[in-house]
Amino acid sequence: MTNDEIKNMVKARDAALLSMDEQRLRGYFRKYNGTEMPEDPEVFWRAIHKARTAATGLPMAARTESKRWLLARGSKPMDDGDVPI
Repeated sequence: MTNDEIKNMVKARDAALLSMDEQRLRGYFRKYNGTEMPEDPEVFWRAIHKARTAATGLPMAARTESKRWLLARGSKPMDDGDVPI
């Protein structure tokens, strides 16, 4: 994969994660991973919020929102400690 392809993939990922649109998120995952995301809504959204906390290209407000969502449900975020609560 070229640097431009990686940049485009990350840009598409960040846009999908910011959209919080389930179909767009599933489409992104299918396109770049070749598999389907879990059907269980709790598992699906937990994975999305974990990904948002780890995606350093997202605005901090979005990452914080997801960190709070995860903590409220007893789940650990995937940030490196840089996302405030």
